[in-house]
Amino acid sequence: MAFSSPKKNGNRRVVISEINITPFVDVLLVLLIIFMIAAPMLTSSVDVNLPQGVETANNEKLQTLTVSIKADSTIYLQDDLIKFGILGSRLKEISGNNLTRKIFVRADKDLDYGKVMEVVKTVSQAGFSQVVLVTEIPK
Repeated sequence: MAFSSPKKNGNRRVVISEINITPFVDVLLVLLIIFMIAAPMLTSSVDVNLPQGVETANNEKLQTLTVSIKADSTIYLQDDLIKFGILGSRLKEISGNNLTRKIFVRADKDLDYGKVMEVVKTVSQAGFSQVVLVTEIPK
C-alpha cells in the first residue's frame, strides 16, 4: 500500500513506496527487554518448601521419604546407608512407583553444594516431582 506525500511536484503528488520499519523495530526491542526480564523468573526448577515447626499427621509421615547426606558424602535413604548409583531405583522401589511422594533431602551444612544438587538431580531424574530441601529453623 502506498501513501501519498504532502509534497507536490508540479501538479502531481509523489508516491512513497518505502516501508517504514522503525515502529516494528521498536516493538521488537520492547518485547526483547520484556522476555529478558521475565525469562530468569520462569527457570526455577527446584521448589523448596521449608518444614513447619509443628508435628505432622501420621499418614503424611508415611508418605515421605528422607535422603540424608553426611559431611563425608555418605548417603542414607531413611536410616539405611545406600550407594549413589542405586538411589533412584531404590526410591522407586520403596515408594511402590508412587512418584507423587515427597522426598526430603537433608544435607550437612559443611557439604559441597554440588554434591547436594547431584542427589536432587538423581531424585528428579527418577521421576519424583516433590523434592524438598530440609533446613534448620533458626532459634
